[in-house]
Amino acid sequence: METSMRCIKYLLFLFNLLFTLSGLLLIVTGGVIQAAYSDYLDFLGDDFFNTPVFLIIVGCIIFFVAFFGCCGAIKENRCMTLTFALLLGVIFLMEVGAGIAAYQLRGKVNLLIEKNMEKGMKNYNQTGYEGVTKAWDIIQREIQCCGAQEFRDWSNTTFSEKSNVPDSCCLSDVVGCGKNVLTENDENARMKIHTHGCFAIFSEQIRGNIGIVGGVGIGIGLIQLFGMIFSFILSKALAKEYETV
Repeated sequence: METSMRCIKYLLFLFNLLFTLSGLLLIVTGGVIQAAYSDYLDFLGDDFFNTPVFLIIVGCIIFFVAFFGCCGAIKENRCMTLTFALLLGVIFLMEVGAGIAAYQLRGKVNLLIEKNMEKGMKNYNQTGYEGVTKAWDIIQREIQCCGAQEFRDWSNTTFSEKSNVPDSCCLSDVVGCGKNVLTENDENARMKIHTHGCFAIFSEQIRGNIGIVGGVGIGIGLIQLFGMIFSFILSKALAKEYETV
């Protein structure tokens, strides 16, 4: 019985180490996504950023819970071990919920991004919409694209009144390089700017990252499920030992 308990206790220590690392992984994953896409808030909306923020919070909670589990295992305290198992159960449900929410958002992301892109184009370079202007310039430079579906999407905006596209569309980003591009035919335009749209590439990147977030949340949740089982086993073994004593 003593050997069995010692084995379970060491396994619980191992899982606590994994929990600590998983908490760090959640914090890093959430933080990286939050930082990488903060400039695209106008395209993605608050729904996208709620998931990485939630993962950061859960990661911080895991650090606390892992410490609590270590104390319970070291002291062989049944109450602390049982509480640890229950806390793991709550975290497991939270992470699986976050994973499911991420996959649901993944199915809506195309419509969300397309709608926000088209709305943002109409407000490009307008007073009070500096964030939209910055987001469009960043995405067009980084992805090397122009407009949502194609460069002529800019013809439906107030910015194109002089047949211009943003300079961030240009092959060489020089001030004024986007002037009168919309009066050119497609062949001539390709010699000056990136003519393909940003939507398809950007939405695919976002869908891929959301999939990663969902997978990380569910994967770590499953690891914690095993830890919860071991905690219940240890708690039960401790209860039997107290009864024997």
